[in-house]
Amino acid sequence: MRNKTPRAICLDILNRVEGAGRHPDRLLTDSFKRYRHFTSLDRAFLTELMYGVLRWRGKLDWVISQFSKTPFEKLESEIVTILRIGLYQILFLTRTPVSAAVNESVELAKKTRGKGGGGFVNAILRSVLRQREEIPYPDRLEDPALHISVVQSHPLWLVRRWIAEFGVEKTSDVCATNQHIAPLVLRTNTLKIGREELINKLIERGLSPAATSYSEEGIVLMDPPPVSDLPFFNEGFYVIQDESSQLVTSILDPRPGEMVLDACAAPGGKTTHIAQRMKNEGKIYGVDLTVEKLKWIEEGCQRLGVTIVNRVRGDASRVLPIPEGIGFDRILADVPCSGFGTLRRNPDLKWRKGEEDLRRLVELQSSILKNLSGYLRNGGTLVYSTCTIFREENENIVEKFLDEHPEFRLDPIERILPQHLHPFVSGGYFKTFPPKGEMDGFFAAGLIKKA
Repeated sequence: MRNKTPRAICLDILNRVEGAGRHPDRLLTDSFKRYRHFTSLDRAFLTELMYGVLRWRGKLDWVISQFSKTPFEKLESEIVTILRIGLYQILFLTRTPVSAAVNESVELAKKTRGKGGGGFVNAILRSVLRQREEIPYPDRLEDPALHISVVQSHPLWLVRRWIAEFGVEKTSDVCATNQHIAPLVLRTNTLKIGREELINKLIERGLSPAATSYSEEGIVLMDPPPVSDLPFFNEGFYVIQDESSQLVTSILDPRPGEMVLDACAAPGGKTTHIAQRMKNEGKIYGVDLTVEKLKWIEEGCQRLGVTIVNRVRGDASRVLPIPEGIGFDRILADVPCSGFGTLRRNPDLKWRKGEEDLRRLVELQSSILKNLSGYLRNGGTLVYSTCTIFREENENIVEKFLDEHPEFRLDPIERILPQHLHPFVSGGYFKTFPPKGEMDGFFAAGLIKKA
């Protein structure tokens, strides 16, 4: 086990992401725990390699198809993954010796597919090395959708949908932004420490933190180490959470002593943020589908010192197993969504989800919103939120709900948010949209049940 290289482990992870739909983050964390002898450089290289291949998979596959005499769709999946790993190093990692990129890829192919597999990988990679400045890509003027799809490495169906909704230029900007590595943003756990104090502690450890521009609890880390090497995590001083995600809790605006329902709560980032804003006073019901997800919430609460969360196993689209007669002051419906606003940090999503998933999600989102509305007291606030930029998962869901539920009205977001966040308000909704604000794409709507 100790003899496995970062490249070999990367192959294992990518095979499991591709074959079993496993989440790369968790597989990476498990690998770091298993291979504790890895240096910080090994961990950084494995992280870069794994996310780089996922981020640029479409472009890498295009290159493979240009150099392979065998049609791409007929290539063995493991050989394709090995080629992606090798090509990513050749095309994107300028400090990695090309000899190491080629030779180790060939060895991986020999171990898994024999001498023939090794020879095939060797031939493709060396051909790319000789001609990498002359690789042909689709012409932007002739077919803008295909050009963006290949050059910015997004599925063609997704690019076409975004062009239809946003136009070519905006789609190109969004796709280009998605290919950047997202900043590492922390949310200070103000139940234990203030933001300035935490910033100073991080500086003392040799890190380069800065206060975020929009979230009053956020800290962005410049050139951060691997997440596994971050200090003060076990002390519960922070949560890793994008700035736009932090702002959703500001829109919910929970108060100490209130009764709050957080549906679809796992992994618990927003649940614990709500508890923070409530100063650990009141009661939160955190609902999710599985025991495993509820365990994530429990672990987060224990680490952060949150004591007001009741974890409930339930389906947010159906009757919930909570005491009868509770009328919640506030409900957060952070619904399952396509996640296409978070592709900078979750590049695997664009390859795992398709148009059929989108249709299924829209039905689920409508069901959840309708069901949760019945648990809100008169005069209470329900916030519907997603981490996607598709109108059909956002405005369309809310508008349909309001048409069918006259007892609710839209609460204009600008009424709640401070002035510096008003640029992200449009039509009464909160919307962050890459690349604006250096944040993930998020949507939120506040709905008030009339008294």
